[in-house]
Amino acid sequence: MSTDTTVTRPPATLYGAVALVVLQALVVAGLAAVLVYADFTAEAADIRVAVGVTVFALAIGAWLAGVAWGLLRRRPGVRGPAIALELMFTAPAYFMINGGMPGPGWALMACALAVIGLILAPATTRWLGWRERAS
Repeated sequence: MSTDTTVTRPPATLYGAVALVVLQALVVAGLAAVLVYADFTAEAADIRVAVGVTVFALAIGAWLAGVAWGLLRRRPGVRGPAIALELMFTAPAYFMINGGMPGPGWALMACALAVIGLILAPATTRWLGWRERAS
């Protein structure tokens, strides 16, 4: 009998990361819905910029949904894009904190750093199939 045990259930760190990413996707989807409404009620001169911002929000929402789906489907290649996206969130969070919106800024910063930590956790790393390099 082998002493090597196999994990059959995803670790809690993976579920935590997926839950936070889904929460982020829902918030961005809500923001995109508000932006779509604003696009339909905007002045004609502002519509080009407004549509660009809306499309960007929709793309970020789709990226978040793809990250969550990839994590659940045990795709090791999703770690890099997930960490890159979360690092991108830290810049606006910093400017929100210093620009008069500290509550939402700290919430975004904490969420982004938590997702990074959960994705890089050893249990999640093993579950996704990443192996340490032999020296």
